[in-house]
Amino acid sequence: MLIITDKAITELKQILNAPDMPEKAALRVFAQSGGCCSSNQLGIEIADLSKTELQARDFNGLKVVVDPGAESVAENATIDYFEDQENAGFRVLWHEGAQNGGSCGCN
Repeated sequence: MLIITDKAITELKQILNAPDMPEKAALRVFAQSGGCCSSNQLGIEIADLSKTELQARDFNGLKVVVDPGAESVAENATIDYFEDQENAGFRVLWHEGAQNGGSCGCN
């Protein structure tokens, strides 16, 4: 099951509620090939719910659309937000034993 940490939800809500975002803005999760170990990876971007027929899921008030092709990859992932002295951003963490993304030790 896809997990989104509370910190990531808070940060994403701030982004999606910005004045320049679409009225029905949501987070879109999609699969992409390549990357670490040439396994499936997840990408995230802003989506406009008024321009898609996909149903949004609710993560504590955050609307999230998962592309059908990303369902099996997303079930092994956690979307997190991190901050350190030099960087801040979102990252996908893979559940232990996942066959996508982190199977070769990369996050």
